[in-house]
Amino acid sequence: MEVVPKIADIKTLRELSKVLIIPLFVTAYLSQSGFSIFGLSVQEGESIGIQLFQFIAVFSVSVVTIGFSAWGIHDLLLLLHIFTHEMALKILSLFALSFGLLGLFGHEVPLISNLSVLWFYTSLVCGFYFLARAADIEQLFT
Repeated sequence: MEVVPKIADIKTLRELSKVLIIPLFVTAYLSQSGFSIFGLSVQEGESIGIQLFQFIAVFSVSVVTIGFSAWGIHDLLLLLHIFTHEMALKILSLFALSFGLLGLFGHEVPLISNLSVLWFYTSLVCGFYFLARAADIEQLFT
């Protein structure tokens, strides 16, 4: 087993981040919000059928809302990358990776101690996603 990661593994992380980014945002949001969105939540006192319906409704509305938001942001990243002469996504990646590592390893940091740990994992994946998006955009123009 190899201890030092290969350069190809970094490319794999970038490709994997494209798949994981939206499900991680959905999971982090639902975990932080107590499984509610727009006032919808699962009521524990209801029958199992109603709870199942509420679960499906909250989950579906969350996936659709976050998915459409991510789709719009995905397109805005293209413009941001072009207008900043290919620097913005690299800087955003640096911030996202740093925030994720700070949250995971910087114990007792004020303001972020109440965030769900999933936000920090999401931030790490987001950092790799920004790098992958920058590489994809550069391939569009070459």
